[in-house]
Order: sequence, then C-alpha cells, then structure tokens
Amino acid sequence: MENMEYIDAYFKSSPGAAEQQHFTERVINDILFAEDVAFYMSANGIVKEQLQQEKKERFREIYQQRKVIPITKQPVKKVWRYMAAASVVAAIMIFTWFLSGRQTSPHQLAGQYIDQNFITLSTTMSTQQDSLQYGLSLLNDGKLTEALGRFESIQNNDPANTDAVKYAGIAALRLEEYNKALQYFTILENDTALYSNPGRFYHAITLLQRNSEGDKAAAKLLLQQVAINNLEGKTEAVKWLKKMQIN
Repeated sequence: MENMEYIDAYFKSSPGAAEQQHFTERVINDILFAEDVAFYMSANGIVKEQLQQEKKERFREIYQQRKVIPITKQPVKKVWRYMAAASVVAAIMIFTWFLSGRQTSPHQLAGQYIDQNFITLSTTMSTQQDSLQYGLSLLNDGKLTEALGRFESIQNNDPANTDAVKYAGIAALRLEEYNKALQYFTILENDTALYSNPGRFYHAITLLQRNSEGDKAAAKLLLQQVAINNLEGKTEAVKWLKKMQIN
C-alpha cells in the first residue's frame, strides 16, 4: 500500500531530476517495487498513453540501446520478472522524457499560485471579529461577491487600509474580474509607505491569469522589476522568468 501511494504521487506530480533518478533506481534495484509500478501503470493506462505515435520513436531508441546488452540464461520466473522491470524502466524513461519536455505555461503558473495561496487566507481568531476578518471568512468560504463587497466598503471608508485593498484585489481576481483586480493591485503597488508590498507581483499574476494580448509581455516586465528590486514575490518571480522563457 505504501508503495502504491508513493507511485501514485510520483506519476501525478512533475518530479524533479533527483526524484526521477531515485524512482528509476528503485525500479532497477527492487524487483517487487518494479512489479508494483508495472501493475500501477497497467491499471491506469499510462503505458498506452505514453506509447502514442509521438513517443514511439524514442521507445525504439531505448530498445535499440538495450539490445546490445548480453543475454544470459535465467530461470523462467526470474527472466519474466527482469523483463517486467526492464519494460517498466523503459516506460519510465519515456514518461520522464515527456515530463522534462513539457513546459508550464505562464497562465498555468499564475493559476497554480492562486490555487495554492489565494483559496484559504489566514484569519485572526477572536470572539468579536472585525469587518476585515469577517470579509476574510467570507472569502475562505467561497462567498466571493460578498467578500469583495465587504473589502470595498472598508476601503471606501478608509482609503489608507492597505489590507482591504489587497484582499479586494484577491477577491476580484478569484471572481475573474481582472480589470477590477488590476485597479486594486495598482493602488497597492504604488503605496510607498509599505515595507513589504506584494502589489507588483500580484499585478503580474493578474495579467498572466487574464492572458489577453500583451499581458504576458507586461507581466514579464513587472516580474523583472520584482526580481531586480528585491520586492515581495522575488523568489517566485525569478523561477517564473526562467520557466516562461518569454522573448
């Protein structure tokens, strides 16, 4: 069961080079693990998917390379097990080759960040929640329109409340009201009084998520500014600029 959970997590993620090497070495060195991988791949149709036309040529190359390995006589059961392991290794090589060639689009990068960081926001627990905390609770409950209205009301009454501006932008972004989100994040990024200001990074995220003509190039410039000026979101900005490869 533990093997299956690990195998399932591996194939449903985008493993790095070190994880790919570790996984492949386990298949080579652990016959029982290889058989579990073979069963998983067969049950989930992974081998069939990987052997589509665009991957067949790569499989032939791997096969030709393995044909030069000397064959020694082995008991039938052992031969079958080693053949199964070899087949799994070849399939994994194709799978990891496919993963390494797959590029995450800028739109996907933004979507992943939103899913990981903007779905559930931290709230301050108290017996009497203030209006801002109540708005966050609405946001976390998926009541996006109500949450946006709450934050906008706070911001209208207190224009200096940067938290309300930030959360209004996030609520608008999740509602896919991109123009409104851009307005709030622009207000936020222009607030020079903030020591830590994510406004420019959030502005870039919104442009990437909207994905209209010119948005990608504009987002690249904002991410470069975030990276160069060491603004909040720098770590992600540097990684995204490498992955995006926008020319």
